[in-house]
Amino acid sequence: MQSKPIKKIFVCEFITGGGLNHHELNSSLVNEGLLMRDALLKDLASLSYELYVTIDRRLECHNALAHTVHIQASHDVWSEWEAIITQVDAVWLIAPETDGYLEKLTSLAVKHQKIIIGCGLKAIDICRSKLSSYRFFKQHEINTIETFLSSNWDKTLSSKWVAKPDDGAGCEDTLFFDDATQLMNWIADSDMEHTHVIQPYIEGVPASISCIMHKGHAKLLSCNKQLVSIENNVFGYQGFLVNGMHKHWEHFAILANKVAKLLPDASGYVGIDVIVSYSGNGEFEITLTEVNPRLTTTYAALRDATGLNPAKLIIDIVMERVDQPWHVARNEVYMEVAHV
Repeated sequence: MQSKPIKKIFVCEFITGGGLNHHELNSSLVNEGLLMRDALLKDLASLSYELYVTIDRRLECHNALAHTVHIQASHDVWSEWEAIITQVDAVWLIAPETDGYLEKLTSLAVKHQKIIIGCGLKAIDICRSKLSSYRFFKQHEINTIETFLSSNWDKTLSSKWVAKPDDGAGCEDTLFFDDATQLMNWIADSDMEHTHVIQPYIEGVPASISCIMHKGHAKLLSCNKQLVSIENNVFGYQGFLVNGMHKHWEHFAILANKVAKLLPDASGYVGIDVIVSYSGNGEFEITLTEVNPRLTTTYAALRDATGLNPAKLIIDIVMERVDQPWHVARNEVYMEVAHV
C-alpha cells in the first residue's frame, strides 16, 4: 500500500505542455489534450490538491486551477519537466507512446521516486508498439487484430486494409485502402515500412473501454462508442458517445480483466480500443485493437457519465485506500472533438 500522502501533483499533458515546443503543433491533438487536461484539473482541484502544469508558449490555454510554467522555444522542456517533478509528490502523465514519450516521462518520475498515477514501464513498453502488443496479446490467446509489417503481410486475409503508425496515437496518420493493390501502390510511394503496420479492415462498431487497473484487476468506468470517419481514405476521430456500448458491459469487463492480468504493472486509467462485429443472428465478436496505458479523451466526459469524480476513484485505487465497493452510473454522454 502507498503510504506517502499526496499534496502536490504535476499534471503533464505532453502536447499542450510544451512537448512539441520545437515542432509544429497539430490543432486536433491540441484540442484533445486540452479536453483531457482541463477535465482532470477540475476533478483534482475539487479534491484540494496543489496542481502544476506547463504550457506551450504558443497556446492561450492558461488554467487558473494550477501553477503554470510557460515553455518557450528556447527551453529544454525535458529539463523543465524534471525540475517540476522533483518538487511534487505525484505525477499524472498524459503523453502519447509515440517516440517513447510516455516511457521517458515515466522514467523521470521513477528516477525521482515519485508516485505515478499511471502505468508502469513494463506495461507502457508492451503497449507502445502495435506490432509487439499484437504479438503479446495473441500469444496469450486474446482475440486481437492481425498486424503485419509490409514484409510479411498476408494479402489473402482481407479485401480491405488499414495502415497505421506502429507507435502512433489515435487516428493520426491512419489510412484506409479498398484493396491490396491500392495499399501496395501507397507502400511503393512512401517509406511506410519504417513507420507503419498493416491490419485488415474489420466491419463493426469502433468502441473503447475506460477502466481503472491496478495489480492485475480492472474496474470499468464506461463502455464507449467511438465516432470515426473515413474521408479521402484518411481516418478521422470525431468524438465519442460515452456508454454508447453499455449493453456489452459484462463482456467488456471480462476482456479488461484479462488484459489487466497480463499487465500487472498497468495502474490507473487505461483505455482499451476494440471493434464489435455483429452477425445476422445477433451474435457478436469483440476484437482488441489497442491498449492505451494513459488517459484518453473519453476522460473528459466521465464525471457526467459515472456520476462520480473519476480522478478520486483512480487515486483511491492506485493508493489502495478503497474502503468499500463503489458503483458508477452508466449515463450516455455525447462529446465532439473539435478539429481546426
